[in-house]
Amino acid sequence: MPKAMYAIWWDDNLGPFVGRTWPESESISGEETLRIFMGHGAKMEAKIGYTKIPQGLVVSYMEAPNCIAVLLEEDEDPSLIERNLLRIVPTIDFSSSSWDAEIKKAYNALEEIIRETSSEKLLMTPSIKKMIRDMFEGRLQVIKPQHVLSTIDKYPDAREYLGTDREEVIRTLKDLEDAGVIIPKTYGRRIECRQCGSSEVKVTLQCPQCNSEELYKVYTVFCPLCSDQFQTVLLDDITEVKCLKCQLAVKVSDLAVVDVEPLCNSCGTASADPKIVLTCAVCEKQLKGADLLAGTGLAFVPNKND
Repeated sequence: MPKAMYAIWWDDNLGPFVGRTWPESESISGEETLRIFMGHGAKMEAKIGYTKIPQGLVVSYMEAPNCIAVLLEEDEDPSLIERNLLRIVPTIDFSSSSWDAEIKKAYNALEEIIRETSSEKLLMTPSIKKMIRDMFEGRLQVIKPQHVLSTIDKYPDAREYLGTDREEVIRTLKDLEDAGVIIPKTYGRRIECRQCGSSEVKVTLQCPQCNSEELYKVYTVFCPLCSDQFQTVLLDDITEVKCLKCQLAVKVSDLAVVDVEPLCNSCGTASADPKIVLTCAVCEKQLKGADLLAGTGLAFVPNKND
């Protein structure tokens, strides 16, 4: 169980400081609260932070400009604390006017959810028992993620048993992995921002000549009326275009697309190889090659050796 929980608040003059602690006997210094805050990035962009202080490892959750920090016992699994901290966050009133009661309630809720997600408790849950039984009896051979290369982990097979909350499904699968009931297997790769850990990515195309993002798609299409090819720009609201060869109107739905080439609206450069820019949707860091190779998608199979 966690050693202590802190409500750390931000003051424009004082910076971060501990507002409330439970148990009250556990204390940390102002310098340590600053280190915990910095674990969430210079702009407080990361929701989860990890900080090592003399008392031990701290896992914290940021609800800017304040955060909840959990001090772990020695040898306690930080991923277990993180999963269960995320589970209780919706129950914490970050605008509470009575933090003495709020921090104690949050600490007790965390202890309770840790007990409830123990392997013994999990395997008593009917939906989980059914999923594990189906895995061991071959009706569900592997829980595979969807859209790994699109940076989103989804487990539709597990959702049938564990509910529609994507984050909770992933947390429960990790609980079962920790319990030794299922085993993770590498399955594809996902993008992961090294600054904040997010896998939410924005994709933009830029002109390779001037870096402008104002690109049009120039389509090379086949005209069904004159059997010749011509180039055109197809906007979303256009239903027909005029063939440049035969000068007749052709329905867009009747056109066969032969090729697509981006054209820069700023400098006029046409290029079949535009610059692809990936940006973290959470902290807006432009992602590099190391970010693209950071995360590996996981599938889960039953641990039949246990």
